[in-house]
Amino acid sequence: MHISVLLWLIFQNIHKKTWKKIHELYAGVLYVSFFNILYYFLCNDKLLWDFKSSHLSLKGLRILHLIFITPLMILSFLATYPSTLAKQVKYITKWVCTASFVEWVGLRCKGITFRHGWHLGWSALIYVMMLIFSRWFQKKPFAVLLLSVLATVVLSVIFKVPVSKRMLKHPLKRILTRPLKDHVTQAVANKVKRKCLLLKLFS
Repeated sequence: MHISVLLWLIFQNIHKKTWKKIHELYAGVLYVSFFNILYYFLCNDKLLWDFKSSHLSLKGLRILHLIFITPLMILSFLATYPSTLAKQVKYITKWVCTASFVEWVGLRCKGITFRHGWHLGWSALIYVMMLIFSRWFQKKPFAVLLLSVLATVVLSVIFKVPVSKRMLKHPLKRILTRPLKDHVTQAVANKVKRKCLLLKLFS
């Protein structure tokens, strides 16, 4: 699924020739990429969503989305952003609906998981903010940063995201790997599965 989304976005960017507009659009791309990274940094102890794949590792998946899929999505979105308000509303709505539908398919295909009360409604809200702010950031970066920080704080309070000093230790590892407690949980689950299998073999 993840590779299919990547290939679709590559096709979109080739079709729109977005590489010719990178010098105009890079600020919006960097803005979204920064807050994507910030999500994993802040929420790694209590992930609200994460990706899954039977073919790619978790680190590979996060790198794929952080470095390729999300930037290509924003580039494609910004490259053909309309000039009139009515068209802008229609354009943003189309992108939000498309992104939400792809995420719904990801849920059905088990390519993404939701936790701690997160659902597609919240994802749609994030897409609205992400797309609108990526456009506004090119013109009013400080105002957008202020609104983004405010939104981050509000969502952190709503979902009770834990904050501690140890978050500052190994920040890159924190962003690219699953929390230790998830590894422990998975290890325990695997141990239980092995015991059940042995019991079945010898019963």
